[in-house]
Amino acid sequence: MKGLEMKKIEEELQEHIARGDYEEAERILQGYLAEEQAVYNDILAIFDAGIGEYYGDETRRWEAIRRGLCINPRNYELYVMLGNYYLDKNPEQSWLCYENALFYCDDEEDQPQIEGLMQQLLEEYGVSVRKTAIVILSWNLLEYTRLCIESIRQTVPESARQIIVVDNASEDGSVEWLREQTDILLIENQENRGFPAGCNQGIIASDADADIFLLNNDTVLPENALFWLRMGLYSDERNGAAGSVSNYVRNNQRAEGVQADGTMPALFAYAEKTNVPMQYPCEKKLYLVGFALLIRRSVLDRVGMLDERFSPGNFEDNDYGLRILEAGYYNVLCKNSFIIHFGSESFGKKEKALKSILEMSGRKLNEKWGFSLQYYLYPRSELADQIEAPREKAFRLLDVGCGCGAFMGHVQGRYPNASVYGIELFPKAAGFAGTMGEVICGDVEHMEFPWPEEFFDHMVFGDILEHLDDPQTVLVRLSRHLKRGGHIIVSMPNVRHYSVMIPLLCEDRFTYGDAGILDRTHRKLYTGKEIMELVARSGYQVEKMLGITRGETGEQRRKLEEFLSGMKLPDIQSFFHYQYLVKAVKE
Repeated sequence: MKGLEMKKIEEELQEHIARGDYEEAERILQGYLAEEQAVYNDILAIFDAGIGEYYGDETRRWEAIRRGLCINPRNYELYVMLGNYYLDKNPEQSWLCYENALFYCDDEEDQPQIEGLMQQLLEEYGVSVRKTAIVILSWNLLEYTRLCIESIRQTVPESARQIIVVDNASEDGSVEWLREQTDILLIENQENRGFPAGCNQGIIASDADADIFLLNNDTVLPENALFWLRMGLYSDERNGAAGSVSNYVRNNQRAEGVQADGTMPALFAYAEKTNVPMQYPCEKKLYLVGFALLIRRSVLDRVGMLDERFSPGNFEDNDYGLRILEAGYYNVLCKNSFIIHFGSESFGKKEKALKSILEMSGRKLNEKWGFSLQYYLYPRSELADQIEAPREKAFRLLDVGCGCGAFMGHVQGRYPNASVYGIELFPKAAGFAGTMGEVICGDVEHMEFPWPEEFFDHMVFGDILEHLDDPQTVLVRLSRHLKRGGHIIVSMPNVRHYSVMIPLLCEDRFTYGDAGILDRTHRKLYTGKEIMELVARSGYQVEKMLGITRGETGEQRRKLEEFLSGMKLPDIQSFFHYQYLVKAVKE
């Protein structure tokens, strides 16, 4: 009975909209939706979006299309409507929507109309959306390669893709199978040339007018994954590269709430919910992981190919991301492009060899750029967790010791209306951070601050205060520029951690090193109690203090608890806190 009622509502809406009687269509739609048992489906979303367009309500129009595609991500009419929505905003994204609509359209009468819309875009707007050359490296793992290529065939329009496979001397029948595929350009290497060199071979062989999509062969493309990745790349002409989220990936690109080793049905179900329209899908990154990296052709022509000094692999993607930033473009993570990644199926099976390659490539990266990049590349998401503001809220945040700006980009990814600022001592790092927000290069202890009083809502001190001669003075001076009721978020290492205390008590050693709690560049050492006192003396009221542990083993805990058993210490747990995170409010 419900099905018949829904059919009747749809027919009535169609009749009134066809006559241009949008007021009556609106009355019918809202009357139905007010019913307790009303069901909103993708067909109603089409009518809802059309009525929103008639009334000039862009928010309603967008939300109706979004809801409809969340219900049915294969509804070609909704992609046409999404293309119409983007027409005056971004013709290139409009083109991509029409192309996706044509891919899903099974109505022979509607197909020519969609093609006409695409032709109109070419003639009136001169759009320059390029097809995508998908470059895949193969080194054994034939079953993974088959899955990967079949997923491309099923989810990417043939007219929008070129598949190039570079085989690095596989011995498991991969070459023989690849030779049989008529839609693949195959490059056969007689030796394993590694990841950067192999990718470069594929890039050279690609069509000269194609964007490049570097894709690991141990991946599977769910529906609309590449579509939304391309939408992200073309959302801004300054975007040089776009990357996907996944179940198995580093660099804070792991999708929220997904299991790294989830079953395929669960991962496909997650992808169907994720690869849909999102209001703010993009987050600026210093670099994007090369497992699924889409590069704009014009930017590749300017930046050049992957640096083969990083062969056999690792850190070439870090390097490439920095080169894109240096050329004046952005790297954007597209949170509504989820790609399934099995993860490290080639490198990961030989842990000792992988560790050696990582160390070697890491040294090459630092030598090339002239400083220890790994220290600067990754955002501290647990610091961003302390902001606790609505997603749409506009606020100003200062990151003191912002490094290359990874945290600033992460904050804007979470809070798209936030304005982010930074202070950084090291000029090269400050230069990269400047692509994420407004950054001043200088010594925070001796510089004059250019901002008016009570300018910032939040200030973040992520492992920076321990490097200063007088951290209290810095906290006091900067408080003038923090709003009343504004917060500081502080992270500092804990000198009471067992990794410091056990060598001190048992071996009479207190040895500084290149990193860690006893980093030789640290000017001050604090326990948790002293961190709280420092913040309080500086005029802030502590609201929250969290101890952060770092992967101790059960045996380490047992030994330390045994060692401390005769001591009158109320809080043995403090010896396991590697660092403390403090959130405090300006009094």
